Amino acid sequence: MVAHPDDETFGSGSVLIKYASEGALVWTSCATRGDVGEIADRSDATPETLSAVREQEYYDAGKVMGVKRSVLYGFRDSGMAGTSDNDHPNAYMNVPIDEVVALVVDTIRELKPQVVFTFDEGGGSGHPDHIHASEAAKLAYFAAGDPSYTGSDLEPWKPSKLYYHGFPRSQMTEWIKAFAKSDPDSDLAKIDPELLGVPDDRLTTKLDTSAHAAIRRKAIDVHQTQYSPIDRFAGMESRAELEAGFLNTDYFIRVDPPIGPGETGIFETDLFEGLGV
Repeated sequence: MVAHPDDETFGSGSVLIKYASEGALVWTSCATRGDVGEIADRSDATPETLSAVREQEYYDAGKVMGVKRSVLYGFRDSGMAGTSDNDHPNAYMNVPIDEVVALVVDTIRELKPQVVFTFDEGGGSGHPDHIHASEAAKLAYFAAGDPSYTGSDLEPWKPSKLYYHGFPRSQMTEWIKAFAKSDPDSDLAKIDPELLGVPDDRLTTKLDTSAHAAIRRKAIDVHQTQYSPIDRFAGMESRAELEAGFLNTDYFIRVDPPIGPGETGIFETDLFEGLGV
């Protein structure tokens, strides 16, 4: 589960492509339509049309990646942390978590996934919508298999594994250094890397997704209203290296089943490891 159209592509698109290409049925769910996001100069979207355009980008990018179905809940984008949009009564971050969980439980029970993944607890970047989506996904993962849960009329379904997708903090630190070197006065150069990504020692799972970089680029290009990390790397001396790190490897934290004795550091290379599929 993600928060905004483009999160699924910019964040974990290579993973979706990888498993779809291997024959898995891949679904995504997204909380908002990205109503108050930025609008890239190359797009002809307006503030009035942005949500509709981003919704279509979400569906179209999913098709490029091989996603079987892209679910959109349609909540209002809350905007970046600390902005006035946070105070809107319909902002996603202000929607009671139980209401969101019920929707996600219905999705899980209907589609019956084996593996569920979402943002880490901090949302990867501290965005309030990312954090809300992460909490809802985790609660729904456990509630979906609980026969006593009363928020859904569908038959219980217990997925086998839950993960947080995340960028290693060491990688994010290198990105911030590159931004600072390229444009010391930019907002990106001033971000505290300790607020981004996840500590490297929490990571449990590393996927090689290099074979899917070309299709990922095509999916990224669908999101014309948004600036992707690849756009941000443009003009940097280390652009090729930064892009390779972004496109070719994905990292996760396994949340459930809990990490067992002897499972330290990165010990998995497949989200379906141990499931016998």
